[in-house]
Amino acid sequence: MAAGETQQAIEAVFRIERARLIAGLARFSGSVDLAEEMAQDALVIALSEWPRTGVPANPGAWLTTAAKRRTIDAVRRDRMRERKHAEIAQELEGEVDGGLDSGPDGGEGARPRAKIPATNCLASSSPLATR
Repeated sequence: MAAGETQQAIEAVFRIERARLIAGLARFSGSVDLAEEMAQDALVIALSEWPRTGVPANPGAWLTTAAKRRTIDAVRRDRMRERKHAEIAQELEGEVDGGLDSGPDGGEGARPRAKIPATNCLASSSPLATR
């Protein structure tokens, strides 16, 4: 298949599969904005891969798989960023306080404060929260 034909096939497949792809990703991620962004990313991947490898036997499933994998990566990246920001904030807070707790009488007998990692305990309605 020539490059022009491949590009036309990609455009046709994306036009046909776009609504189904975004709806499935929105259910999967809990965010329509993220679903639209990941569907576009899957299109970009297809535009770079399919001219070299050819159009797959089931292009809709290929787009869905690529977009879901990108969604999982994006969610993991966001969670890691939030965790790192919480750790940095906790470290900065410890530096400002001097890292010491006052003793039971209010000032004497200061002891080092234990560093406990911050965690997010809020339940999420996203299906990805259970993965």
